Amino acid sequence: MARRVVIVGGGHAGGRVAQILAQAGADLDIVLVGSESHPPYNRPPLSKGVLLGTSTLEDCLIWRQDDAAWDRVRFLPGVSATALNRAEKIVAFDGADPVRYDTLVLATGSRVRRLTMPGADSRGVYNLRRFDDATGIARQFREGRRLLVVGGGFVGLEIAAAARMRGLDTVVVEASDRLLSRIAPQNVGEALSDRHRAAGVSFRFGCMVEKFAATGSGALKSALLSTGEVVPCDLAVAGVGVTAETQLARAAGLEVEVGIRTDAALRTSDPAIFACGDCASFWHPLFERHVRVEAWQNAEDHARVVAAGILGRDAVCDTAPFFWSDQYELSMQIVGLPHLGSSMVSKPVADALILYHLDARGRLVGATGLGRSETIGRPIRVARHAIAQRTHPDPTELKAALSA
Repeated sequence: MARRVVIVGGGHAGGRVAQILAQAGADLDIVLVGSESHPPYNRPPLSKGVLLGTSTLEDCLIWRQDDAAWDRVRFLPGVSATALNRAEKIVAFDGADPVRYDTLVLATGSRVRRLTMPGADSRGVYNLRRFDDATGIARQFREGRRLLVVGGGFVGLEIAAAARMRGLDTVVVEASDRLLSRIAPQNVGEALSDRHRAAGVSFRFGCMVEKFAATGSGALKSALLSTGEVVPCDLAVAGVGVTAETQLARAAGLEVEVGIRTDAALRTSDPAIFACGDCASFWHPLFERHVRVEAWQNAEDHARVVAAGILGRDAVCDTAPFFWSDQYELSMQIVGLPHLGSSMVSKPVADALILYHLDARGRLVGATGLGRSETIGRPIRVARHAIAQRTHPDPTELKAALSA
C-alpha cells in the first residue's frame, strides 16, 4: 500500500511539497488540502502585478492545472483542518471527511492581522492576503479615488506604489517615526520614503488610525488619526503584518514558540509531522537559533527540504534567507538576518545603497540593497554566498572583498 502524505495548507510551501513529491515518481498517496478554492499560487504578485491589473491567477499559479503531476495528487480545495489526532494519525476537516496519514506536513502559513478599531468593517476597508483580496482591491483602484494605507512595511509600500501607478491619491499611516523601522536601516527607509514622495505619496508618521467613518450607506468616507487629523478616503488597505497559523499544531500538543517549532530538517516534536513555510520556527544551522521567516524564497527552500525528508534523503534548511520588494523602478533586497548585526559597512554604488551587517564577533550576518535590480543584484548574491561561508571580513576590506 502506498504511503499517504497529507499536506495541510495549499499555499506556496504546501503546493511545492506536493509538486516535488508528485514529480518524484515515488509510491506515495499525496493529499493536498487548501482553505482557498484556488490551486497553489505565488503571493508576491498580489501586491504588484495583480493590483496593477497585469497579472492573472494563471500567471500566479505555482504549477499549471494541466500539469500531469496533478494526476498524482488529491487536491481538496476550500477545506480547513479542524483537529489533529496524533495517536490515530487522523486529520479532521471542515468540509471533508477525516483523512488518515502516514506522514503529515503542516504548511498552514500565516494569518493577517486585522484592523479592530471602530468602523473597520466599513465597505471599502480591505486586508490583502489572498488572491481574491487582491482582485477585490484592484477593482477599486480607479483614478481619482482616495486611498489610505495602514502600515509602512513591505506590503503597505507595494500597495502604495501600485496605487500611485494607477493614479490614486494615496496616504500612508505608519505608527513608527519612519518606514521599515524593524526591517531596514534608517537611510534605506529615508531613501524609500523620498522615492514615494516623488511619486506623490503622502505620509503620516508616529500615529495610528483611531477609527473609520462611513456614509449612511456604510461606505468608507474618512479616517480619524490619533493626532486628531481627519483624512478623507473612500478606500483603505491594511498592511500591518501577519502571525503564524499555529492553532491546529498547538491544540494537538506540538511544540509551538512563535511558530511551529522544528529541527533543521523541519521535523516537529512529532517525528511523523513536518512543518514548513510561514508557520514554522525552524532551527537554522547557519545562525544557530530558531527563526521564523516570511518570504517566498523560504517557502521554496522549505518545500525542497521537506520533500527530501519524505523521500528518505538527508536535507536541512541552511540557506541564508532572502527577501525582496519591488516599488516603482526600485528593488529592495535583503539577505541573511540583518537584525542580528551590531555594525554596518556601506558600499558606494551609483544610484543605489548597499549595506553589510556584522554581528558583535565581526561575522557577516546580513546585507541590504536598494536600487535598480541590475545594480544591486550581484553584490547581494555575493553577500549571500559570504554569509553562507560564515565570513568574518575586515570592515576596512569588506567593500573590496565583496566586489571582487
